[in-house]
Amino acid sequence: MAVYSGKDGKVEWNNTTVTRVRNWSLESSFDTLEVTDLGDDARSYVPGLKAATGSMTIFYHDDNTSLKAILNNVITTGTPSASKIELQWGTKQITVNAFINTAGITCSTGEVMSAELGFTVTGDYTSATL
Repeated sequence: MAVYSGKDGKVEWNNTTVTRVRNWSLESSFDTLEVTDLGDDARSYVPGLKAATGSMTIFYHDDNTSLKAILNNVITTGTPSASKIELQWGTKQITVNAFINTAGITCSTGEVMSAELGFTVTGDYTSATL
């Protein structure tokens, strides 16, 4: 039985490994649509549309070109574009296309600067090996 820890995690953005990632998370959900008929004794549901959002924290370093590319995609005067994001842990992975739609840069005394990024998946999962 394999046990995974944070050191097994990795993020790729547009086929480039993102360096110095502190953490990442992904939340997936789907709507449930009620299809109960008049006269039924219990409610009935069917699955509706899927949705997924996620976040990641990346240490901010001047030599972190992958972070600079991500920030330039969301903090831009042009139109942001969807990007391929692959979340990995050990031999497992989830690949999606997503818009990075939130970005915050944090500077605290006594800590390394970091960037908090949030993303929203567009379309279905590209692949998932769980």
